[in-house]
Amino acid sequence: AAVITGAEAGVKALVRKGKLPDKGTVFLGMGGDGGTSDIGLQALSGAFERGHRFIYVCYDNEAYMNTGVQRSSATPFGASTTTSPSGKVKPGQITWKKNMPEIAVAHGIPYVATACSSYPFDLMRKVEKAAQVNGPAYIHILSVCPTGWGLPSEKAIWIGRLAVETGVFPLYEVEK
Repeated sequence: AAVITGAEAGVKALVRKGKLPDKGTVFLGMGGDGGTSDIGLQALSGAFERGHRFIYVCYDNEAYMNTGVQRSSATPFGASTTTSPSGKVKPGQITWKKNMPEIAVAHGIPYVATACSSYPFDLMRKVEKAAQVNGPAYIHILSVCPTGWGLPSEKAIWIGRLAVETGVFPLYEVEK
């Protein structure tokens, strides 16, 4: 969020000074669940509050998968990770998953949506809609991780659909 808002502010200043033509550039920032809901939350919150015009996409695989499947604040209650293993003493993750879409909505930004890669046309429609927003837009995408979730790759789309169909990961939009 810090990088994308800096780029957006810099281009906006150059357009205002006449050094760049206004091409209606859409700025896009991306991060995983840990980089969004843990490490980068302060920068993202500030960007929402200041009203920067950008789309921020969070790819939520529910843990820090690139560092050995460690828990993040987006890891669901009861999930087993290398830093919140399930067993006889603990059931796995002992805190509830942080609701980043709800936090984004609480900032009063113009557009918030959830999506899942198992529903690609819905995802594309939401990105197109977010690109038309005058202000910050946030899209939270469930990203099934076969390695971290311990499932075969060929089951990833089915698991994503199952998460949506059962209401574990609802698809929705909040506008204005």
